[in-house]
Amino acid sequence: MKYLVYILLFCFSNLKAQNLITNPSFEEIDSCYGQFADIGFDVFKWTGCKGWSNPIKSSSDLWCDEPIIGNFMPPNLIGYQKPRTGKNMASILIEPQPLIHSYREFLQNNLSSSLEADKLYLLTFFYVVASGNISGNCPPNQFGVYGSEIEFKDSVSYFLSNLNPLGVSEKAKFIDDTLNWSKCEIFFRANGGEKFLIIGNFQDSSNTSYNEPCDSSFWGGLNMANEYYYLDDFSIVEYFEYSIPNVFTPNDDSINNLFYPNVIGLDDWKMTILTRWGNEIITLDKNNPTWSGENYEDGIYFYVFKSQSQEIVKQGFFQLIR
Repeated sequence: MKYLVYILLFCFSNLKAQNLITNPSFEEIDSCYGQFADIGFDVFKWTGCKGWSNPIKSSSDLWCDEPIIGNFMPPNLIGYQKPRTGKNMASILIEPQPLIHSYREFLQNNLSSSLEADKLYLLTFFYVVASGNISGNCPPNQFGVYGSEIEFKDSVSYFLSNLNPLGVSEKAKFIDDTLNWSKCEIFFRANGGEKFLIIGNFQDSSNTSYNEPCDSSFWGGLNMANEYYYLDDFSIVEYFEYSIPNVFTPNDDSINNLFYPNVIGLDDWKMTILTRWGNEIITLDKNNPTWSGENYEDGIYFYVFKSQSQEIVKQGFFQLIR
């Protein structure tokens, strides 16, 4: 008789790590500019916005409720856009212009500490599309992140398509929503020593992917990615994730024949497998990650999963069924 076995995974991830982004929602600020920034103007440095800067000549914007120069309200499809958190938010433009085919704006953050080599990190932030994909706009659906050991400053460039980002967001998960703030996630592995992160769209206008449908008539029959994005609530944390199955079936059917945890971002993990009487069978780790169950009977087995670097000690059990 064939048995239908449901293989469940107990999943655990890093949810309480320290956020390395300095001033994640732009609230630590000396003054407020209150209008679009002119080309070549670093509005973050001018306003004393802690931790943030404009890395190239194209000028990103900073919006706040109490400006001292100008009183322009940040526009949106529904009138004007409010920050997601607090009183302040940033914005960037991704748009080809007549004389600058791949015009891009970026944000740069001075992290609270440098990234560690070969560690996996998760960058998240929230965004709103200003136009709501109207008037011919084709919202780009991918952001990237680039890291540098020293502050990046290029006073003549309008784009950074010459750089290879550490990571980019998944297009399928980059969903535009004109009414509510949506989340963007970027997973990447650090080279080590990155103290400054640059965030934006690193594709040139000929290769930028964007959300459909687009009104190509606005560009004379060509779809060109272009949009103005509001950004708020940045976070970057060291990321790890592990999942442990509660059943495995070593019956030589090429399906689920080995027992192993799925581990991401934890290099020092160890899992000890024991009998129901507490006798140790084997210890799995990064270099020896699987157990075949050979010469052991069907039944319940116990495990202890550990990671010293993340102070993890997880105990549980699983079932061997042939």
